Amino acid sequence: MARVEWPVEVVYGAVVPDVRWVRVTPGSCVLDAIRQSRLLEDYPGLDIRARRVGIFGRFVALSDSVKAFDRVEIYAPLPEDPKDSRRRRAAVKSGTSRKCGAGSDGASRRYAQASHS
Repeated sequence: MARVEWPVEVVYGAVVPDVRWVRVTPGSCVLDAIRQSRLLEDYPGLDIRARRVGIFGRFVALSDSVKAFDRVEIYAPLPEDPKDSRRRRAAVKSGTSRKCGAGSDGASRRYAQASHS
C-alpha cells in the first residue's frame, strides 16, 4: 500500500521570505511541517516558540493540524508598532510634530467635546 503524503507550503517571513514545499502525512501538525522544512536548522536564531504562526493568514497553534496544500506561515516580528508608524506619518504630512504615545490619541479632546454637547 502506498504511503499517503500531502504537499504543504512553509513560509518564513524574513526580510527576504523563504518559501519551501514539504510533504507531510495526514494528521501532521504545524510544528511537524516546520521541522520537515528544515527552516529551524537553516536559521539557528529562529525561536519558533517565540513567534506567531498561521495558516493562510489566520493565527494557529503549533499543535494544530495541517491539510493538503496549506500555507504555513512563520511571522517575523514587526520593526515598529503600525499605529505609531501611522501617527508619525500623519504628523509629518500635516506639518505638526506631535509626540506619539500616551495622550496623543485625542481621547481628551473627544471627552471635552462630548461634555459640551
